[in-house]
Amino acid sequence: MTSRTAVTVAAVSTVAGLLSGLAMYLGRSPEREQHVAGTEAWLPHVAVAVVLAVWLLIASRRSPLGLRVILAPLGRPIAARIAATFRARAVLRWPAVGFLVFVEAYLCWRIGVQVFAGLDPNFTANAWGGPSYAGAMLCHYLDGALLLLVCHTLLRWVTLPSIDRQHQHAQ
Repeated sequence: MTSRTAVTVAAVSTVAGLLSGLAMYLGRSPEREQHVAGTEAWLPHVAVAVVLAVWLLIASRRSPLGLRVILAPLGRPIAARIAATFRARAVLRWPAVGFLVFVEAYLCWRIGVQVFAGLDPNFTANAWGGPSYAGAMLCHYLDGALLLLVCHTLLRWVTLPSIDRQHQHAQ
């Protein structure tokens, strides 16, 4: 049910992010940055968590995949829709599709960066959810998950349906 291309792009982007984050951590400054009160943004992230939970609950109930709908951006149906859009020469849709795929790959990279770069106290000092590693990671991953869902939804709107009947039921 997954697209090898989508899984590969996500994996390569995440690994590149992990390596970037490790480089950032290894090149960290010995000077400690002071935490500024009020930079935590916990209240907006409670709202993000609620929106994300409701979205996933609704999506999992509407999809035959159930909770596996979370993996939909890596699925063959969306990859088939992207390919159909490019095969149909829907030139006006190409920039939107390219941008959304780029944003999804960027988010995978950014999620990877957080793992090691977040170990630097300066990286999380004034981050949303900071100054702790756990809080900053929670907020960044909530943001990333919501942005991935938005990108995926927009991708479904701007791409053309696949002609392949095998994927019709999952779309």
